[in-house]
Amino acid sequence: MLTACDGEDAAPIDDPSPQEDPCEPHGHIHREPTGDWCHCHRGYVAAEDGLACVPDPDHTPGQGFDFGDNGEHACWHVTNGPFVTVTASTSRDPRVDDFHTYYTVQLRPEGDQYVGTFSYKAFASGNFVVYLSHPEVPVTLIETALQSTVEQAGAQATSGHCDSLKHMVGYELTDRVQYTVRLGPTSLAELNMVIEHLP
Repeated sequence: MLTACDGEDAAPIDDPSPQEDPCEPHGHIHREPTGDWCHCHRGYVAAEDGLACVPDPDHTPGQGFDFGDNGEHACWHVTNGPFVTVTASTSRDPRVDDFHTYYTVQLRPEGDQYVGTFSYKAFASGNFVVYLSHPEVPVTLIETALQSTVEQAGAQATSGHCDSLKHMVGYELTDRVQYTVRLGPTSLAELNMVIEHLP
């Protein structure tokens, strides 16, 4: 017969208190198997000697978003590829982060419109542009881990280098961060897209 030691109930285990984020207030922490790191806001960088976001000595506040060549290089991929077709799904988010790739994006029906969500992992920090074939298609970028919307840094028409990419939306993204690209709702079942990092 088993009995409790000394007839006393075991003391309850306290719930661990939530860990503080050492990267706040100028960023937030990413906890990964390879190690924790700080995703810092624009104008700040990760400290070299620990988990913290410190002022970036090289940061110069910009005067609007710079779209670079206004779509000329992206239009080169319209003719020369590489070419990839992705299809939106309710069970997973297809990847759209192959370098310098012209995507044919097939959306899925939702009600009387079409929508799609796709996975994109930034491979550098800086300015990125989503080039779209149709300017009327809503595009939203979300930082996946936090489910927070990334603010658009700018949007405008391309400079007419090709007929297949007519609209540009600019974002400031961070290396190694996973994002979700949400397209729609739209009346279009299919569109074309290129995502480029502007050095």
